Amino acid sequence: MPISVLPDFAPIALAGSGDLADDPNHNGEFYRRVLESLSEGVLITDAQWRILYANHLIQETTGYTPEELVGQSPYDVFVSGTDAKTSECGNQDPVAETEQFVEVEIKTKSGELRWVGIKTTPFRNEEGRVIGRVTAMSCLEKQKALERENEILLADARESFGDIVGESLALKKVLSQIATVAPTEAGVLVLGESGTGKELVARAVHELSPRKARPLVRVNCASIPKELFESEFFGHVRGAFTGAIKDRTGRFELADGGTLFLDEVGEIPLELQGKLLRVLQEGQFERVGDERTRRVNVRIIAATNRDLQAEAKAGRFRLDLYYRLSVFPIDLPSLRERLEDIESLAAHFIRQSARRLGVRAPRLTKAHAQQLRSYDWPGNIRELQNVIERAVILARGGFLRFELPQTNATRRSTVFTPAESGSAVDEALSLDELEAKKRAIIESTLARANGKIYGPDGAAALLGMKPTTLSSMIKRQKLARGITPLQPTP
Repeated sequence: MPISVLPDFAPIALAGSGDLADDPNHNGEFYRRVLESLSEGVLITDAQWRILYANHLIQETTGYTPEELVGQSPYDVFVSGTDAKTSECGNQDPVAETEQFVEVEIKTKSGELRWVGIKTTPFRNEEGRVIGRVTAMSCLEKQKALERENEILLADARESFGDIVGESLALKKVLSQIATVAPTEAGVLVLGESGTGKELVARAVHELSPRKARPLVRVNCASIPKELFESEFFGHVRGAFTGAIKDRTGRFELADGGTLFLDEVGEIPLELQGKLLRVLQEGQFERVGDERTRRVNVRIIAATNRDLQAEAKAGRFRLDLYYRLSVFPIDLPSLRERLEDIESLAAHFIRQSARRLGVRAPRLTKAHAQQLRSYDWPGNIRELQNVIERAVILARGGFLRFELPQTNATRRSTVFTPAESGSAVDEALSLDELEAKKRAIIESTLARANGKIYGPDGAAALLGMKPTTLSSMIKRQKLARGITPLQPTP
């Protein structure tokens, strides 16, 4: 391309840029050198999107030489014949005056589709009219390859662990963290309330790691008597203490080459934490009563519902051990923070319980899902699983009925109060006002149930009353007109 084109679209001088910029006879050469030194491909186009200039890095990204591109439209060269969505790579409107950035697949000279990031910036003449645009193009293939790999890992996690159920953003974040850390050797600290599924996360990390062919050994630190911790972790030799009638292999040796899951790690006695830290740092230990030093290669995944930093400040947990364990923390959300997953979790547990009990899986209705979402779930997923299993046992193939503590939230869930009816009924309301509120509640619930009274998802079920009682109330309130109650099927 003739260099003389460039000065017409470039500033006259760049402050502090050197002799070339100060010499008007060399402006074109100066700007060409600047553009060629950039780490991105650059296109300069006129107001009609004709390419006036392309630097050499454009060829690395697109396969086209600068000479082949001059005079062409980038849309004709890179977009034609690709997916229609790629037309978003820029705004073809010649009067567009805003800076744009998109990620899009372009077609290279060889016909290959390649992901690039495109940033287009307009430039103007002295009157402020847009006379062209500068487009920076960077290759995103490595980034997209990593994204695809992450998606594959997430898919593998979902296939391998059917018990990890849900589509909430909170859960997707956890799955993304699992997929990121699993292929590494980093220690993982799983944080969260009791019953949130910390062991499932530990299994997922192990199964997606290079150690998956080796054992995953679990230690529940909360269930080990204080005097037996060292023997449980490191093993003992015969005669090491009263009752040690034979040699015993500890959990670290059992997990050699694999993963050791320390559940409730905050329960480890302070006096043992130094020995645990030594194994984590050096991979060495001795069995109780033995002088021989043994070596192991173990990845540690720890879990706790305690605030270990607060425990360390209180002197109950070693701070250096905390730092060693929490290289990659994963914070599990409570069930209250992922309400959108409750329905899919409940359906999963219903199928699971019915299969285990050998009964037909009962139907989960919208009313059931609303009832479950309205409860606080202090026991999280473990409590939900227990509630579901009890309901399946009592249903005997019929209708589900959940036995939940009557909190304020669950009491409110059985009645859908319309927004215009205000807050809870005031004791000072007159009888007429009370009847009006009752009427509004029934109307709102009938609307939600599409006029249906009977059935597990009918208005009677939503209100927590018998269908015959609701029918009587509808007649008494003179609401029957326009409502088509569906009678129960024989």
